[in-house]
Amino acid sequence: MSSAPPTSGLRPQIWTREDPEFFISTDPKYLSVKAVNAAFEQDFVYWVKEPFPEDVLSQMLYGSLSFGVYRWTKPAQTDEPVSPSPEDTEQIGLARVVTDGCSFAYLSDTYVLPHYQGHGLGSWLVGCVAATFSKENMPYLRRIMLLTDDERMQGFYAKMFGVKVVGREERKDMGRDLVFMCARPHAQS
Repeated sequence: MSSAPPTSGLRPQIWTREDPEFFISTDPKYLSVKAVNAAFEQDFVYWVKEPFPEDVLSQMLYGSLSFGVYRWTKPAQTDEPVSPSPEDTEQIGLARVVTDGCSFAYLSDTYVLPHYQGHGLGSWLVGCVAATFSKENMPYLRRIMLLTDDERMQGFYAKMFGVKVVGREERKDMGRDLVFMCARPHAQS
């Protein structure tokens, strides 16, 4: 784990919910290149054919606004709010947003490990991304984009970000077609 600063200019945030076992953060100190590469080796991350060299993946993660999903491996022994330490966490999900921090966002590499799916973590993760890129937080956001192959997810992303399908890409290397979704949520006329 490295403590490289995010390049987007956005302050790191931490989101928690009633279930104290999990949290989401954009603080780069929690990112685990090894955990992300381990996920990229699995079949459910269909858009990556093989893991990246660690220095390349590190540049990808730290050069973007990365929303990590984490599980506390050593929960706090008190009811008082405690800031988790990177040593006491396990990265179990990711949403990477390529952004300039004010006008453009491209959502990529979004996943939650299969073992942790079904706990609402994916919806929570995308909700944190949507809140970060809301009109209140990013009034000059002119474009948000993503690719997906899942029709069910197309409806979910449309609801969360207001994106719509604007193109299709045939990906024989993946054995599936992707749709390109885009929105201009806060565009000035």
